[in-house]
Parts: sequence; C-alpha cells; structure tokens
Amino acid sequence: MPITCPNCNHSVRKDARYCGFCGTNLMPSAEVKPAVAPAKSEKTVVNQNLKPQKQSKPKRFKTSQMVTIVAIILLFLVVILSVVCRYWSEISEGLVQLLFSLYVRIALL
Repeated sequence: MPITCPNCNHSVRKDARYCGFCGTNLMPSAEVKPAVAPAKSEKTVVNQNLKPQKQSKPKRFKTSQMVTIVAIILLFLVVILSVVCRYWSEISEGLVQLLFSLYVRIALL
C-alpha cells in the first residue's frame, strides 16, 4: 500500500527511503525526548510557514549520461585510430629517421 510524501504529497512505495519526486527522506529519525520535564512551562512560538527542508540525494550519473560519455570517448578513439592508420607510413618513416639521427648523435659522443 503506498504512502504519501509529507513534503510534496505524491504517493510513494511503503518501503521507500526517499521520495522519488522531491527527494525527501521518508525514514523517520529517532527523536530523543528529554527524561525530565522542564521546570517552567514557557510558551514557544512556532513558525507555521516553515516547510521541511529537502534532503539531498546522493548524486549519480544517469544511464543516458554514461552512454553519451562512453560514445564520445569511443568516437574520439576511432578518429585518432583512423588518422594514425591513414598516415602510418609517413609517421613510421619519420620515426625511423628520428631514431637513426639520435643513434648517430649518441654514437659520435
């Protein structure tokens, strides 16, 4: 049987810890009651306009956000791989020349 959220009045599952609409903590916290009653009875002014503060839910990436991030990374890797494959002969030739010139300089020392 669903219950009603005290903050936004949406119905939520009975075993829910947080409201799925506003994020309010639905688990009652144990209130500590004083063991001894106060000696004087003073009037306390209560502001009736205060609304319960919203509890912040732990932030997580949504599935759609995670899929988008992975897709962008894969696209970036495909572009880099295609550029390397396209120019591999020129890259490898330049790399061989660079290594050979470094070898010659070291050998002449």
